Amino acid sequence: IGRYDIVDRIGYGGMGMVFRGHDPHIGRAVAIKLLRIGDEDLHDRFLREAQSAGGLKHPNIVTIYDFGEHEGSPFIVMEYVEGTTLAEYIKQNIPLTLARKLELLEELAAGLEYAHNKGVVHRDVKPANVMVDREGILRILDFGIARVTDSGLTQTGMIMGTPNYMSPEQVEGKSSDRRSDIFSSGLVMYELLSYHQAFPGDTMHQVMNAIVRHAPVPLRTLAPDLDPALETIVNRAIEKDPARRYQTMAAMGTHIARLRSK
Repeated sequence: IGRYDIVDRIGYGGMGMVFRGHDPHIGRAVAIKLLRIGDEDLHDRFLREAQSAGGLKHPNIVTIYDFGEHEGSPFIVMEYVEGTTLAEYIKQNIPLTLARKLELLEELAAGLEYAHNKGVVHRDVKPANVMVDREGILRILDFGIARVTDSGLTQTGMIMGTPNYMSPEQVEGKSSDRRSDIFSSGLVMYELLSYHQAFPGDTMHQVMNAIVRHAPVPLRTLAPDLDPALETIVNRAIEKDPARRYQTMAAMGTHIARLRSK
């Protein structure tokens, strides 16, 4: 793919495939995401957003090195990171101390706040897109399909993201901004603290209906020993009305840090 040698395939899904590759010019391992996009407008948007996301340089964000096209399909080349996703921690019920969970959530907030201030909204924040690397540092994946807030490229009515972690405005096909990432981060926080999804469901319709109309099971029911202040942070992050949520990840991160230092 491009100048990159393919070592093996490490993932695939509805949008395409992810490979581990090797950059022969620099001699480093890379991750390559090859997208299968038939729509020309979406294809162009992806390339523009990959270019914008490529400008993000932050210790909690996986770096994008390059992007291009391969046999008519766009691809992005990213830093190859070894580690464990939060989805794997949760699925395998790997124990973490509360202090460690809060530390990771602070790092998530720091990475997203940086991106938001650069005009980039992730729009698909979920445990599978948050990895803890071999050094124990949280890394946010998949900024290459982020929405650039000032690009004017988002089409109303187009749903992007993973249903269980979408904000109500994403579900309803409305325009979204950094507060959608705040909602999704609240759901990640809920799940990391309880090891239960806030909005589970057997069908996409069931999940999306719950996100728009219903509250999740109270955190105190799933984790009765949690500090009530943590539940307050989560509940504020996942308010249905964006105006009632935290307005920045920095504000949410500050409240998490305050609790961690108690």
